[in-house]
Amino acid sequence: MFVARTMKKKIVTAAPSASLFEAQRLMREHNIRQIPVVSEDGTLLGIVSDRDIRAAVLPAGLVPGFTAGKAEKFMKNTLVERVMTRKVVTALLTDTLEDAIVLLHDYRVNALPVVDAAGRVVGMITRTDALKAFIDALGVGEVSSRLEVVVPDRPGTLAQLAAIIGSFNVNITSVLSTRHVEGGKRANFFRIATLNVGPIRKAIEEAGFEILNPSEFLLP
Repeated sequence: MFVARTMKKKIVTAAPSASLFEAQRLMREHNIRQIPVVSEDGTLLGIVSDRDIRAAVLPAGLVPGFTAGKAEKFMKNTLVERVMTRKVVTALLTDTLEDAIVLLHDYRVNALPVVDAAGRVVGMITRTDALKAFIDALGVGEVSSRLEVVVPDRPGTLAQLAAIIGSFNVNITSVLSTRHVEGGKRANFFRIATLNVGPIRKAIEEAGFEILNPSEFLLP
C-alpha cells in the first residue's frame, strides 16, 4: 500500500505571510493540528502546528498585563514564517505506508506533508491515517478469525499453511510473520475469512505445526 492511496488529498495550507491568528483559525475550522506552509506555486517551505503557536504566545503571556486582547493582537501581528518549522520531515508519493509509519515513529511527528518530485505539497498523512490504513490492511473490520501458528524458520512453511487453509475453501485476508522467542522459529498470524476456525486449527496441528498460545508469546 502506498502513501498516495492513504493520504488526504484535500489539504489546508498557509502562506508564510499569513498571521498566527489566521493559522489558528484554519486549524480550528478544519479540526487539524498542523498546516503546511507553502509558496505561491505550492512548494513546501515549512510547517506550523498548534504547539508552535502556543510556544510563540507563551513568553508574551508571562508579561504582566498581557490580556486576551493583547494576545490576539500579538497573533495577528506575528507571521507564520517566524515560528514555522523549516526542516520538515516529508513523505514522497512513491513511499509505502510502511515508510510513512517509520518516519512518523522515528521522528516523533504527528503528520507528514506528502510532496511530489518538485517539492510541491500534494497531500498529508497523519498518525491516525496510517493507523486506519494499517487496520484496513489487516482486515480487522471484516468477518474473520485469527490464527497464530509457530513454524520452523525455513522456506516453504508459509506456503504449506496457505495450502491447508485453502483446502477448506477459505480465503486468507491478511498474514503477518515475526520472529519467535525460540531461535529458528517464526510466528505467523493469519486472518481468515471464516468463523468456523476449529477444523482448520485441527488440520494445521495434524500437519505438525504448533498453534500459538498468546500467553506464551514472549519476546526477549
